[in-house]
Amino acid sequence: MNSKPTDSYLFKCISYTVLAIALLVSNSIFAQPTNPISINTHNLSQEYSSNIRHWYHETGDGSDLSIQDLDKVAWEYPTGRRGGEYRQGVQWYRADIRLEGSQNDFDILALSVAGLASAFEVYWDGNLIDTGGVVADSFEEEVSGPIKKIVRLKRELTSPGDHTIAIRLSNFHTGNRHPLGNIDIGYHYNFLYDYSYKSSSRVFVGGASLIAGLFCIAMFFAGSRHRSYLLFALYCFITLFFDTFTILTLYNEINVEHLEWIFLLFKYGIVLSMLFFVTFVVYTYEIPRKAYVLLFAILMSVISIWLQSSIPNRPLFYFELLPALAGVLLLYSMYRRTTGSVAAFVGLIIWRIFKYPNLFSQVIDSHLFLYLASDIIFLFCIVLSISRMIHAQNTQLQEITLRSSRLEVDLLKKNIQPHFILNTLQSIMNWIKKEPDNALQLIEALAEEFRMINRIADKKLIPLHQEIDLCNTHLKLMGFRMGSTYELITDGLCEDGQVPPMIFHTLIENALTHSFETQEGGTIRLACERNDQQIVYHLSNNGSRLREVSRKSEDEIQEGMGLKYIRARLNESFFDKWSVDHTLDDDQWKVTIVIEQPPSP
Repeated sequence: MNSKPTDSYLFKCISYTVLAIALLVSNSIFAQPTNPISINTHNLSQEYSSNIRHWYHETGDGSDLSIQDLDKVAWEYPTGRRGGEYRQGVQWYRADIRLEGSQNDFDILALSVAGLASAFEVYWDGNLIDTGGVVADSFEEEVSGPIKKIVRLKRELTSPGDHTIAIRLSNFHTGNRHPLGNIDIGYHYNFLYDYSYKSSSRVFVGGASLIAGLFCIAMFFAGSRHRSYLLFALYCFITLFFDTFTILTLYNEINVEHLEWIFLLFKYGIVLSMLFFVTFVVYTYEIPRKAYVLLFAILMSVISIWLQSSIPNRPLFYFELLPALAGVLLLYSMYRRTTGSVAAFVGLIIWRIFKYPNLFSQVIDSHLFLYLASDIIFLFCIVLSISRMIHAQNTQLQEITLRSSRLEVDLLKKNIQPHFILNTLQSIMNWIKKEPDNALQLIEALAEEFRMINRIADKKLIPLHQEIDLCNTHLKLMGFRMGSTYELITDGLCEDGQVPPMIFHTLIENALTHSFETQEGGTIRLACERNDQQIVYHLSNNGSRLREVSRKSEDEIQEGMGLKYIRARLNESFFDKWSVDHTLDDDQWKVTIVIEQPPSP
């Protein structure tokens, strides 16, 4: 026998997570970079761009620092982000690049510069090819440039061989941030295509986030009011905001002065969105000790932000602290076999792994496709998980409702049958005293009705004609009891229709009890209408006692035990696919039963 899962499993997982974080932090703080100085290379035959990683740095200015054959022995190599780079003033960066292969005849090379602070000049082999803002020695004279720019290179400057890229910049408007941003080299058309692809992919993911968020908001306000839906909706809307903001930054030349705010927005926004996701996991997948787990998540958020600010050379990995915690919590939920936890865990793993396209560089070249696919798969898996949980809750609710209906049916049957038997036995006693022959016929009619009831008592549904035969037998029996004649007239009955046993029998018994005086005959009509969506039964009867009912208000006309039995039977057989309505109209008591049917194939 499997033992019941305990909270200790969860806290073991969290303890291992804490240990991993401690090792990660110590490694990040004390590890020394050992990257060797090397030349940057770019293959002209490839379509994709190359990132220029290896740079020399010098603080200060000079007129000869852009030339190609400059001696760089005295220059700093900024592998470890040395302190001189953070000083405000004019600074130089140089990189050696080797172009290999054959150049495309239909396009030219270009440099994509992004995040340079604050103003910059770009030199290629000693030639000034583009600027962003105005480089100067003071804050007043400096004019900051755009966050990103595509610098086109003339074809005659990009022949295969060794070349030099030099960046002259000043950083008065951007604070103590590493001034050299991200610089790539590639074909001009591919950079434009990359911007277009990025924006279209973000539009697609943003649309998916919007749909998922609206779905969760609808589920929240539809009546469940489950906070998990609202939490995931908040995560989706934050993601939608970032997608929209990314599109705006791609197509608008935003001044680099705003770069610090953009970095802060993304840094805190991503952590906040993941905190919402962890909270969603805690409240959705039956995580115990919710307050303690959320406090731990908040602590990890603070650690993540601190690591990004204190150790800027490897910031991306620290975005994985909160997703790692979410994965641990989902593993615990899978251990407890919580509905939907498997789908959520699979989506989370795929989402985070695909954020590192270098792992799949041998399988697929387009990292943007992986980013897009990972976001869509993640949202799909989470919505699938929520849908599975809703389905499980509805199934459980349906089982509870049906179980309750069956108990109610059993209770009502115990109340109806003794009532009917006692009345009939009283009539038999009276007939035996007065007319023994009639008493014998009454007993035979009663025996026939009991035989028919016994055949259908354990069935959930019976053919409509069998119910009609039972009703006719009951009218014959009641005719003997009441000393009158009753007639059941049917119209347009559905031959293949099926109904719960004794629902029309119960309605007819009510009609005889509440509509007719003793020895007063009457007529009862039963009609049926059918289409592709539903079957509608109409049962009506007259009777002199209905005049008394007509003088009562609707509040005074209460449903008796018979109608409660009918509702319970219909709910047991058709769940919520039925309705019952009754009214008094033109001295006729009318009852309408509607049963929804599945569409015809």
